[in-house]
Amino acid sequence: WIAPNNFNLNAITGSQMGLGFNPVSTFDWNVLSTYSQPLAYPFFAFSQQFMGTVLGGCIIVALYYTNVQWTSYLPINSSGIFDNTGNPYNITKVVNSDTGALNEADFKAYSPAFYSAGNLLLYGAFFAFYPLTMVFILLDAWRPLLKAYKSMMVSIVTTIRQIVVGMKKAISSLLGGNVREAGRHLYTMMNDETSIYDAFDDPFTNLMRNYPEVPDWWFLMIALISFILAIVVVTNWPQLDTPVWTIFFVIGLNLVFLIPMSYLYAISGTTEGLN
Repeated sequence: WIAPNNFNLNAITGSQMGLGFNPVSTFDWNVLSTYSQPLAYPFFAFSQQFMGTVLGGCIIVALYYTNVQWTSYLPINSSGIFDNTGNPYNITKVVNSDTGALNEADFKAYSPAFYSAGNLLLYGAFFAFYPLTMVFILLDAWRPLLKAYKSMMVSIVTTIRQIVVGMKKAISSLLGGNVREAGRHLYTMMNDETSIYDAFDDPFTNLMRNYPEVPDWWFLMIALISFILAIVVVTNWPQLDTPVWTIFFVIGLNLVFLIPMSYLYAISGTTEGLN
């Protein structure tokens, strides 16, 4: 509104397609707490995020004004993908509607995909983030990480064994005509007396003991149902062009990154998704 026709000013300070580097700060709490909770995180964690945002913005400006990968022809900070005319990329022109696979001839005839300067930095940061996270975690906290992985695997195996044993006993009782005993076995299986808080004695844990815990088998059942549905979807809709082994790969990838990224989030107040 100060200078609506000033392109450079809007590119740097604009809040829609610009970088949002506005010298007039806002006191709107919805904006201040968009990416983190400044009252909950230590000051050093919040200030690191702020400095990282400023540094990233400076890199985006450099990419944009040096026209790296033709970014100067696109909005400076957009998550969209564009064609060689600057319009949003029409994916239907390059994808086979029957199989969902890329049609290479149509792709060459149409256009390669172009990213904005902000998107280039984002995906470049993703490629750097994952290996650097693993290296940092392995160097900084490999002992507690190893202990956490062992504890997680023991918990998973114990819960699965408890479910299997409980189901066997329940089925055996049902086959014997003892419905009440089968119900008792199911109830015992679903109400484990162990608690995640047993190994902790801090003020927050002591407060949380007053609330009932969600049983582990709830999470395992949700995971199992989701896993089965995922296999059903990729096997019954071949146009997705997704082999079944990719489901196992995704699950394995998440298990590998689960604890390292949780650790990073605990010490820094920030993390990234597995994009």
